[in-house]
Amino acid sequence: MSRNTSFANELAEISQIRKARREAIKEYPKVSVVIATLRPTDLENILNQILKQTLPNFELLLGLHNIDLNTKHKALIKKLSTRKISVSHFKFAKSATLGEILSSLCEKSTGAYISKMDDDDYYGPEHLRDLVDAALDTKADVVGRAMNYVYLEPLSLSVRRFSPTGIQAVELWTDWVCGGTILVKRDAAKAAGWFGKGTTAVDRYLLSNVTENGGKIYRTYGAGYIYRRTFTFHTYVTNYSKYLNNANEQRVGIWPDSIFGTK
Repeated sequence: MSRNTSFANELAEISQIRKARREAIKEYPKVSVVIATLRPTDLENILNQILKQTLPNFELLLGLHNIDLNTKHKALIKKLSTRKISVSHFKFAKSATLGEILSSLCEKSTGAYISKMDDDDYYGPEHLRDLVDAALDTKADVVGRAMNYVYLEPLSLSVRRFSPTGIQAVELWTDWVCGGTILVKRDAAKAAGWFGKGTTAVDRYLLSNVTENGGKIYRTYGAGYIYRRTFTFHTYVTNYSKYLNNANEQRVGIWPDSIFGTK
């Protein structure tokens, strides 16, 4: 696949990769999904996305950063429970750092793999299963997605960025994956010190320490995940031109396709 690969051709290639990987899997390991959240609306959105995940066996651990569950959250958690998905939630003070929250959730988890998801991004229904497929196929210590799709919220515009090089390159060994898509072996994450204790760069902390310990990182295809860029009090100010200048294609609003759960 190259920069000229169309969206349709990308999806066709992904379908073949997914089929080949799943034919070789007899049983899925248990996965622990960890999410730190400080916005009730985003928590509601990510719970709706998790409810649609096709991975058969996982648990969910929520780190509530100075917020409480509301009635909508509780209703969604009840729906997850009917699917036999265990949901645990833990309250953290405003003073807690992102690294402290995520590391604490990891310590409390029980899965053979740990998946970090961000409450403000967009995940298709096959997201978790795709990552586990890739992990079992490659035997990598960490698997994550390329940054191929970005939603620029203030512009109400989605961009597709596809290239055989850089952070858009897919299906290769690397030292970087999108932080909101990290799936890591439990033992490798623990040896790396989980996500550290910092307020920022927690993803880089884990990835760097995994590689320093001799672990291997594999980057799979980005379709199925949309990285969201916006202006909020907790994220850095982004120069949107870097996304627009390198875009292969654009769509008004959220990119509409079933692979993202948006169609």
